[in-house]
Amino acid sequence: MPEPAQDTKPITVVIAGRPYPLRVERRDEEGLRALVEEINKRFNDFQIRYSDRDKQDCLVMTLLTYADELRSARRLADTGQGGEISARLQALNDLVDGLL
Repeated sequence: MPEPAQDTKPITVVIAGRPYPLRVERRDEEGLRALVEEINKRFNDFQIRYSDRDKQDCLVMTLLTYADELRSARRLADTGQGGEISARLQALNDLVDGLL
């Protein structure tokens, strides 16, 4: 089994009340925690707005909003708006993949 990289650290994030243990690059921790906070805020907004739905439905709606934003941003990047946007989107995608 490969040993974890020296520049990573184990953290636990809580999304929708459930803990998720992760190993992240130290330089990415702050951004990941901010993303988790934003995800929880959107999730809570969906729970308030759609109180008749269960947690899984609200999580899926949250995921769909991020997927739609990512698709739109990729489309914008593909229309020649610059490689920097693509690099940032890939970094965001990597963070989201780490949560899944």
